[in-house]
Amino acid sequence: MEPQRLTDRLVNYWNLIRKEAAMPEFSHFNKSAVDDIWQQCMLFTVQPTAEGAAPVVNFYAVGDKVRTLYTRDMTGQSITAGQKHFQGAALVKRIGDVIGKPEPLFDQGQFVNERSKIVKYRSCMLPFGTEGKVTHVVIGLSWREF
Repeated sequence: MEPQRLTDRLVNYWNLIRKEAAMPEFSHFNKSAVDDIWQQCMLFTVQPTAEGAAPVVNFYAVGDKVRTLYTRDMTGQSITAGQKHFQGAALVKRIGDVIGKPEPLFDQGQFVNERSKIVKYRSCMLPFGTEGKVTHVVIGLSWREF
């Protein structure tokens, strides 16, 4: 298999399992299909909210490599889309966009971590859900610290 960018691999897999649907159901996601890059991914669950309210998402799973970007284990933590005041918030700042318009979203940027290192990243956010409602978001990340 020829090497591909993490983001390309995830989008190709997302397209494969969604077939003709706008987005795939999360039940069709098989982590083993992307197991070699799963440590660079995060999985969020999307909580139902009142219409017009900012989406609330929970860190459901955080890959071991991504976990090193945070100073604490984020698994189980809830955030509101657009929340900016936690370590690594830049990584998920556009999660509300992918929930509002369920299609792959690519992002890149940088932030300074608590070790005073500049972290430059590239990410891909992929929505999963049913009946036009996003229930899960998978984010794949590649980054470097400087």
